[in-house]
Amino acid sequence: MSPGLTALVLVLVMGANALVTGVLDIATAIWLRQRMGGEWLLILSGIASVVFGVLVFLFPGAGALALVWLISVHAIVTGTLLLALAFRVRAWARAVGAGAFRSAVHG
Repeated sequence: MSPGLTALVLVLVMGANALVTGVLDIATAIWLRQRMGGEWLLILSGIASVVFGVLVFLFPGAGALALVWLISVHAIVTGTLLLALAFRVRAWARAVGAGAFRSAVHG
């Protein structure tokens, strides 16, 4: 019934999701700092998500093209950082062994 309002709510939900995800990424990175190195990649990913979320909330009425670009840049940046973190975690897990990895993550 109201496509403009629906689009605005969708944009705000995306911004809220980015903010929550960013805060959780940063909190996870702080937790990882005590167990292994390389947490800075997750912190950067969290910061990128928080910045994206804040920009979406500050400019929710931005044009559709600007929003597509913003979403694309956010996805590329966070995806690259999380992929780099995944390779570091994989290398760390192989170096210390699977048993030590499980105990570090769960204990």
